[in-house]
Amino acid sequence: MHKYRLMINPYAIEKWVNDMASKGWHLKKFTWIRFTFERGEPNSYIYRHDELERFGTHYEEEFLKSSDIEQVDRSGNFIFFRKAAQEGPFELYTDKKTKIGNLSKKMRILLSLILLNLFIGLIGLIGDFSEQTTDWVGFSLNTLNLVVVVLFALPFYKLMRIRNRLKRELNVFSD
Repeated sequence: MHKYRLMINPYAIEKWVNDMASKGWHLKKFTWIRFTFERGEPNSYIYRHDELERFGTHYEEEFLKSSDIEQVDRSGNFIFFRKAAQEGPFELYTDKKTKIGNLSKKMRILLSLILLNLFIGLIGLIGDFSEQTTDWVGFSLNTLNLVVVVLFALPFYKLMRIRNRLKRELNVFSD
């Protein structure tokens, strides 16, 4: 079975895949937005989504050999691991500073898209209203830019909340 999801929040992706596993659908492959599942026993695996920007392939292979964790699939620097549910929760070695850095990169990309669309939309709308007749195609496109700003603002806000929570946890444990 194939499912298509566009999620920016890595915790939401992991939660969704684990919810699918609890219903008996186990992740087999994934790409940017396409997830392939196969039918299996419910609640038999726990999945972990991670970004392995700082890990090399050599580290991954040694880590996987020394544990009961298996790599499901990798797409770019995004990777899914799984292990048997009866073994308990994951203890991967991605530290909070790396997670904060990855979230900050995503936030910078979203913020640049938000600001670009806001600039284009506002400049275009100002130009549309300065003329005697309104170009409805241009007006629609400029309004669409402002709708994109609103649509990207919510994921940006969610990522900002997650990053701030991780920063607070990092400060609590570093004292």
